[in-house]
Amino acid sequence: MHVSQHWARLSDCDIFGEMNNGRILTLYEFGRFQASVRMGLWALLKKRKWAFAVAGTSIRYRKRITPFERYETRTKIATWDERFVYIEQGMFKRSGECASHVLFRTAVVKNGRAVPTAEVMEALGITAPRPVPADWVQNWIDAEATRTWPPKL
Repeated sequence: MHVSQHWARLSDCDIFGEMNNGRILTLYEFGRFQASVRMGLWALLKKRKWAFAVAGTSIRYRKRITPFERYETRTKIATWDERFVYIEQGMFKRSGECASHVLFRTAVVKNGRAVPTAEVMEALGITAPRPVPADWVQNWIDAEATRTWPPKL
């Protein structure tokens, strides 16, 4: 798990005096990039001319983060399948309360196509078995598989 410490700046907040949801997603992205550097993925992406993309997300907001408030972001791999790596992240207040929690479906891509996760894991030297996803994670993965694309609006 990658953990980073932060404090909310005025520029992170909206007119209601709380961290803006768009800024929260951006800060989660920074956490994923920091974690990718730490695990060696960033160097591998540059070496192989791969990219890192988000293919879906599910987020819950439960507590406000207000200007100058300190919090930490936690990032971990929830699981992976043949195409995607599922990354779980949370923002936690100093009190320990979870302010928001998100699951990202991500992919390593080359030329607009997902690199098979088996190839990515092998390149990273990861030999551990795939983590068993929590029930809610697997339910979200299954539900996303039934979603029509493109949407009919």
